[in-house]
Amino acid sequence: MSFDDTYLPSRARRAIPRASKYHFVGQLTFLNAAGKSRALGFGSLLEYKAALCCIYRTDFHDLEEQLAPIMARTQGVAATAYWFDLRLTLASGQRIAISVKPEQVARTYKFQHAMQVIRHVAVPAMADHVHVVTERNIDPIRLSRVKLFHAARHPNPKLDLLVRSELAGMERPRTIRDFLDQTPVGRDGWWSVIRAIRSGIIVVADEEPITEHSIISSPGTA
Repeated sequence: MSFDDTYLPSRARRAIPRASKYHFVGQLTFLNAAGKSRALGFGSLLEYKAALCCIYRTDFHDLEEQLAPIMARTQGVAATAYWFDLRLTLASGQRIAISVKPEQVARTYKFQHAMQVIRHVAVPAMADHVHVVTERNIDPIRLSRVKLFHAARHPNPKLDLLVRSELAGMERPRTIRDFLDQTPVGRDGWWSVIRAIRSGIIVVADEEPITEHSIISSPGTA
């Protein structure tokens, strides 16, 4: 049985397609604050990227998608429903409602005017802040890293313990490849090293994607 076989269901209040001929849609699972897998749906590739970048923040606590709508008069006199794509909750308890939109949509006067109205309704009832995320906000290096963290999210207790023991004895910076080749762990320890980076046990330069050639070091010697 894998860690995701008994995941908690999505909390979306609005149906999200599971398949589409024209859009990147689907469902991912992430580990919540209690270490339990939780399902989260996404309706576009941009939503998927934004969700991953939220989940692997160092101050992450929770992420919800397609919350119950708020009613706002964005045009005319009748209030209409608006669904936020995501709501990020930080470890501090701060809640951030997120609207994920392509840059060409987010730049329009119509959208910006609507968001001004929506922001006044949403804060503080459902969030402390309202953010709009476009493709311009997705850093490619950051994205490459969080994809690795996501792939490595499930621990391997025995191997992780062995890798961390070897890392504790590492006296100087070295590449991930050299570290693995010079220890009994071998290349099988790759994902354990990624988890060690994620947890802050070792550090790697922020300015580059993580590869086998990345140089790792103890936090005090970086």
